[in-house]
Amino acid sequence: MSVAAPQMLCPSTAPDAQPVGAAFARVEVFDDPALVLDAWRDLSPEICGSFYQSESFLLAWLESFAAREKARPFFILARDEGGAAVALLPLGLFRFGPLRFAQFLGGKHSNYNLGLFRTGRAFAARDLEALLRTAARSVSEGPHLYRLVNMPLSWRGAANLLTLLRHRPAASNAYATRLAGNGEAFLAARLSADARKKLRKKEKRLATIGALRYFHAESAQEAEQIIDAYFAHKSRQGAGHVAREQIDATRRFYRALARRDLKTMELHALALDGRIVAALGAGRNGGRLQGMFISYESDPEFARSSPGELLLSHVLRGACARGLSSFDLGIGEARYKDVFCDETERLADVLFAPTALGGLAAPLFAFAAATKAAIKRDPRLFALAKKWRAR
Repeated sequence: MSVAAPQMLCPSTAPDAQPVGAAFARVEVFDDPALVLDAWRDLSPEICGSFYQSESFLLAWLESFAAREKARPFFILARDEGGAAVALLPLGLFRFGPLRFAQFLGGKHSNYNLGLFRTGRAFAARDLEALLRTAARSVSEGPHLYRLVNMPLSWRGAANLLTLLRHRPAASNAYATRLAGNGEAFLAARLSADARKKLRKKEKRLATIGALRYFHAESAQEAEQIIDAYFAHKSRQGAGHVAREQIDATRRFYRALARRDLKTMELHALALDGRIVAALGAGRNGGRLQGMFISYESDPEFARSSPGELLLSHVLRGACARGLSSFDLGIGEARYKDVFCDETERLADVLFAPTALGGLAAPLFAFAAATKAAIKRDPRLFALAKKWRAR
């Protein structure tokens, strides 16, 4: 992992590690995630968070993006009087000119940002403010501003504690669905009889071209094959506006995830005579499968048979058969999300300034977020923005 030499930025014996918060007794801040692994695992993301707060996701992201994004881990750990971990915020420190700001790691690859809090531990807004302020002043170059975006208002049926802080709606929502025990019954509840009939016809049409095979990666070779197909699909679909360095970093990231664990990072594919015509990557977190990416072959011969939707239908049937409880397709609006997901999960953004400079900068960040949301809500502005980005 390309980060600074391991150190605990704020030892528990430091004076600033004694906050005035009823929910915790002291705060520690780390720039090496390895030093907080025990607490991280104790506050298991499978219970408290999402796949995007897991070790595999965040360590792979740091390995692939930390140097490029000039991100420094800033993990905030709160403990109670007995020393037990009660909260962990897996953040990073970033710079914008003279401004230092802390935000969740993962960038655009993270669809759900959450803090990890011990179940049943009561945190009020003032406790959260004390936690963030204490962490910021515990280091010589702490954040001037906390920018905590894309946080679900609730998770696993409980309110997201960080949204007790003053917040505003995020620019986009996320889309999810609850799974049923029977895959066919689940699809029947989501798709009309006519839609299911059309999908069957499209699958038969593909089968007349060649031998169809649905599979998920069980080896490093299959994982590499699916990842390569995903980037080939994106390249042919005109992702030329994305910087080469960004594409290379994303490829390294997906490979790193696959190397760590092919049980939590699932890679699925639909192949036609050995050629992958649709690819899907998803992270498994407890009973929830979280879609990270999906792509399909843009050649009209294949695209008219909707290989992406065929693969997604197959993955959802399998998820139901495995007893998984929920599935999501992450942030952003798309027609296929409306087809397969019937729940809109509202997300929120928090800007919290522990310093005067952060207070001056916060309105600028808020304005940028509001502008982004307005563009996404207006189809004409959104189309113009996409054209400008492509250029």
